[in-house]
Amino acid sequence: MVNNAQDCYNMLMTFKTRFLKSLLFISLFISISGFFSSCKSTQQESNLKPFKSKKNELQLVFLGDVMAHTGNFIMKDYNVIWDDIRDLTTNSDFTFANIEAPVSNEIPFMNYPNFNMQYSYPQAAIDAGVNVITVANNHTNDQFEEGIKSTFKWTKYISDKYKDSKRPVYFSGLKEDVSSVTAASKSQCSFSYFEKNGIKVLFFGATQILNTPSCNQMINFFPGTEQGKNKLLNTVKTLREENPCDVFILALHCEEPEYILDIAPSQKKFYKDLIESGVDIIWANHPHTPKPIEYIGSKETNKIKKAIFYANGNTISAQRYRPNFKNPASMREYTGDGFCVSLNIKKTKDDIYISDSKLDFLTVFVDSEKNLLIKKLNQSLFDSLEKEDLEPWSSYLKKREDLLKQIEVKTTWQ
Repeated sequence: MVNNAQDCYNMLMTFKTRFLKSLLFISLFISISGFFSSCKSTQQESNLKPFKSKKNELQLVFLGDVMAHTGNFIMKDYNVIWDDIRDLTTNSDFTFANIEAPVSNEIPFMNYPNFNMQYSYPQAAIDAGVNVITVANNHTNDQFEEGIKSTFKWTKYISDKYKDSKRPVYFSGLKEDVSSVTAASKSQCSFSYFEKNGIKVLFFGATQILNTPSCNQMINFFPGTEQGKNKLLNTVKTLREENPCDVFILALHCEEPEYILDIAPSQKKFYKDLIESGVDIIWANHPHTPKPIEYIGSKETNKIKKAIFYANGNTISAQRYRPNFKNPASMREYTGDGFCVSLNIKKTKDDIYISDSKLDFLTVFVDSEKNLLIKKLNQSLFDSLEKEDLEPWSSYLKKREDLLKQIEVKTTWQ
């Protein structure tokens, strides 16, 4: 029983204090565990807003493999490939993609196993917002020395074309020749180093695998042997020392089997070694299937500090030219899907961390004119397909979405 006014006042203040503490605890719990806990939804629940560039913040968007099989390059208009996801690819400071082929106008478009793209195909990706590109992968030397030199020529042409624009384009992966590596650098490889909004970014594209040993000295090539891995670890350490940065992003074309979802324990360990050697974001590719995502958080600061994308899958290819409607779960069907990951990087006086993130599933849809188009895999797509009486496609892609939701997205705290 409350005996007097003072008792009543004390009682009210005690309730107020407990209530405010409860609110503080809930707020901290949401900020620490909310978005970065394991998530299996097409579009993660995130505070990521339409991007407005401002000081000490960056938004990064990571796609997967950009490929051109016959079904792709016979299209009349390459720009339509990207129409459905332009809001993702242009609504960023930097959008990353792996161009998985030599790029040369002197060589015709060529299909597997010796790819070539002419300028017009990757230009559509650049027009759609892709502006950080790795050209180091197992197909880099498909056209041998001529193809490598032509690709390097293209990267220089694009870099020069956009260097004074609002959206410069950056590359990594190739050296024009051995002499192009500056003698002052111990790393003996090519990379990009750029700054925006007060945040310095080091971007390094490398491959562990080549289809032929031809001209490998002209490529950032580190074989998947123990010797090659140690060389890459040392290179990463040297790059970080020589190029002080806020965010070090490694695009690694990994030596793992294609068309599987599992990750070899040895590769997981190697990625953790790379993180400890100075990499902040590992963006791996090669399997042509999307694989798990892992965020690494600091227990001390309760902030997400690192990220590993084990494979973002195909962003565009013609490997799903004839979808298997009868068996959507077939492993080969994963080649028609990919991840688009958006990250917000925030820099404060004392720290830099991933403040937010969002995951979108992407899928390749073949329209009535045989155009292969990138689509967001979500309810809006299903509704439009059903409206157009494309029930087989709708059922197939709903199953594909269910399967992608089973790919793990997790956070580990250290």
